[in-house]
Amino acid sequence: MKFLSFESMAYFLLAGALAACAPTADLKATQSGSGGAGAGPTLAQFNDIPIPRGAAMDLERSLIFGPGDGWIGRLVFTTSLSTQDAFEFYGREMPAFGWQEVTRVRARINIMTYLRSARAATIQIEHRTLGGAEVNVTVSPQAQPAPAARGAPGGAIVPVR
Repeated sequence: MKFLSFESMAYFLLAGALAACAPTADLKATQSGSGGAGAGPTLAQFNDIPIPRGAAMDLERSLIFGPGDGWIGRLVFTTSLSTQDAFEFYGREMPAFGWQEVTRVRARINIMTYLRSARAATIQIEHRTLGGAEVNVTVSPQAQPAPAARGAPGGAIVPVR
């Protein structure tokens, strides 16, 4: 098991503190998915997940580690899409970005889970009082399966008689 060094931990804490200084930023969604250097958060930073046009990032609640399509963390933003439209948007667009659906649940807070390579993404979509939806995308390394139990092929549970 690897542990972070003191310097790495300090860097992550500083990055999180700095990210919390600005309340929101507009995610500049463009056809090409690119933005200018120094323009702040852009769709280009999250090129492995779909983000609806005009989404506004909540920098106080978002915490991202790592660059490009290897990032992990939590991305929180609001969109003018209704919860139903956002749910349909992610159901349609995540597979187009290479994510494989694991499960989806429609409820007061909609939850969708996807896998891609060695990462898992959980998307929570909740109605906003002032209209639109709040989307919370959490991406983390995919958990490794537990080792198989002794004496049971493939880790199956064998009843004792």
